[in-house]
Amino acid sequence: MDAQSISDILNPQPTDQTQKQDILGKEDFLKMLVAQMQNQNPLEPMKDQEFIQQMTSFSSLEQLQNMNDTLSQDVQWNMMLSQTISNTMATNLIGREVTAQANVTSITADGATPIKFTSDSFATGGTITIKDGNGKAVRTLTVSNIQPGDNSITWDGKDDNGDSLPSGSYSYDISLQDARGNSVSTETYTSGVVQGVRYFNGQAYLVIDGSFIPLADVRNVSLQDGSGG
Repeated sequence: MDAQSISDILNPQPTDQTQKQDILGKEDFLKMLVAQMQNQNPLEPMKDQEFIQQMTSFSSLEQLQNMNDTLSQDVQWNMMLSQTISNTMATNLIGREVTAQANVTSITADGATPIKFTSDSFATGGTITIKDGNGKAVRTLTVSNIQPGDNSITWDGKDDNGDSLPSGSYSYDISLQDARGNSVSTETYTSGVVQGVRYFNGQAYLVIDGSFIPLADVRNVSLQDGSGG
């Protein structure tokens, strides 16, 4: 039986039966090349052109594998470097006052933190739906005459029944309309002093009024220390 060609191995023809395809590595390639040379017909030696083509395929295979190993190492190093820089930046923000893109409000011992957002244009009315940690709506606020730009809405930390809600972090959704009933775009944000840093799955989160804010969502940092010290 003729030895299987290297070209046939690198470019297998489809068959009716589904077979498991193994990846041909450098060691496998060399073994198969030696086997082909040992089993070739002495009266019909491998042509120079075919031999050169197969050696070129081996060279490309080796270069691709080496390139893949190098890129894998580079990606790992870049991830470690990026994470180290992020962690360092996060800890340096402790005690600073920051503004971050987020739709969170918190209930603390001092009361409920304001709901902050930016409106693209004037809105005649709308609603703000506050949700607990499980995503359940606990309070719906009705608002009117919302001016374009930054807005801050205070609430009393109570649910729709007038009962005080427990301390913790809450999220909210905003729906505003103009005089014609068209939706008005908004962008929510929060601001406060960074009280600490927490890590989840290797990512740094800033602790602001009991809420966890991703470092990547920070859009402004005060140059002044916000701790009051």
